[in-house]
Amino acid sequence: MGKLVKGGTWAKEQFEIGSRPGKEKILEWIEAEHIPSQIIAGEPYVDADRFAIRDHTGNPPRTKHLRQRRPAQKRARPVGRLKTD
Repeated sequence: MGKLVKGGTWAKEQFEIGSRPGKEKILEWIEAEHIPSQIIAGEPYVDADRFAIRDHTGNPPRTKHLRQRRPAQKRARPVGRLKTD
């Protein structure tokens, strides 16, 4: 388990104002195992490190999305013949 963050603090960091989940919703997500977290003394704590590398379903991302694309290589332009008159 990584760094545990209070559910309210985590929600403020991850969601925009007006779309932040409340304590009850976070507890619901924890019980349904949608987010990596724990309930300690009735309070939700989210494993912020593990959540950062997962998508909204709690599943690890597919590796193909993690691969970095190589920068496009410049192709050599064909050299034209110089006119010599």
